Amino acid sequence: MSDDQHSPLPESGDDQWAQFALPEDGVADLTDRLTEFLPEQDENDPPLIIGQVLDDFIDQSGAMPENLREEDAHALICQMQMAVTLAYQLGRLEARSPEMVRRFVLEAIQKWEARPLPDSLDFVETDFRKPKELVLPRLRRWWQENLTTEDYYWDEE
Repeated sequence: MSDDQHSPLPESGDDQWAQFALPEDGVADLTDRLTEFLPEQDENDPPLIIGQVLDDFIDQSGAMPENLREEDAHALICQMQMAVTLAYQLGRLEARSPEMVRRFVLEAIQKWEARPLPDSLDFVETDFRKPKELVLPRLRRWWQENLTTEDYYWDEE
């Protein structure tokens, strides 16, 4: 095991691995493993009103197409709805079985040799060859560290 690889201890808190990222294959493997345990989808899940809230998150984040009549608008909206619905289902899974989710994450960290994230947002061209590993986690960390309550609400009027 290399010096910059993380070997978590099962009894310690989640913060110990908060600054680490899995390689892209590890992300895909963990996603597949967690997806196996997501609740089955049916027409009432999530309830329509919760679905509307999820769609409002899409809109507030700026991911809704500007022109809903564009050729690819429908596909883009459906992709965004799928993403937020899967995130919603993952949240439900974590609330129902936090120990299982934590175990899967810790196993993935050990199996895939998670590495510390660089502190800077200075990306080099090769970073973009592995965005799930070298770009997106750093942007997410930056976003979390710089998010304020004002960022949650936009007054568009």
